[in-house]
Amino acid sequence: MTVTTFIVCIAVGSGAIALWINLRFPTLMPWSMKKLLAHMLVAFVCVYAVKPGIGMILGSGVPAARLIGVFVVAFPALVYNFLVCAWMIRLAQATGGGFRV
Repeated sequence: MTVTTFIVCIAVGSGAIALWINLRFPTLMPWSMKKLLAHMLVAFVCVYAVKPGIGMILGSGVPAARLIGVFVVAFPALVYNFLVCAWMIRLAQATGGGFRV
């Protein structure tokens, strides 16, 4: 498996898990724009914390540090980002009122 294929599989898997969480636990979604924007801010911070988090794990000297970094740091950050995106779409659909001609 190439690195590109692995990254695509991680991204598709995290998106699928985020959609499953969105459908399975609909009460987790914050229905106010303030709370959703706070979640979006936390999601951006998570993305920027991935590189230092993986760097700390790589510096620890653990033999499987790369896989641990991917599945402990990057994968949950991707799931959370996709989940927040799904929440944003649901809120936009709920407040849009549909198409008017």
